[in-house]
Amino acid sequence: MTPFMTEDFLLDTEFARRLYHDYAKDRADFRLPLPFAAAGRLRKTIVLKNLYDIWFEGRSLQMARYAYQRVAERLCTGDAF
Repeated sequence: MTPFMTEDFLLDTEFARRLYHDYAKDRADFRLPLPFAAAGRLRKTIVLKNLYDIWFEGRSLQMARYAYQRVAERLCTGDAF
């Protein structure tokens, strides 16, 4: 039986597979505020139990993305600080 999530999961076209495997696969994941090597190890060990884990526990990833894009702090947290 073929596993549900293969290496080409959600890559429907040959162009998408080539783009991912030849260019994007080995690039740093800027959603994670960790060094690239640590992010790769972490990606293999994290198990998300449900949608709550994805939507709400990942809020720190959103803040890391804002920091990477150099978004002003007041635009992230408002005038609270």
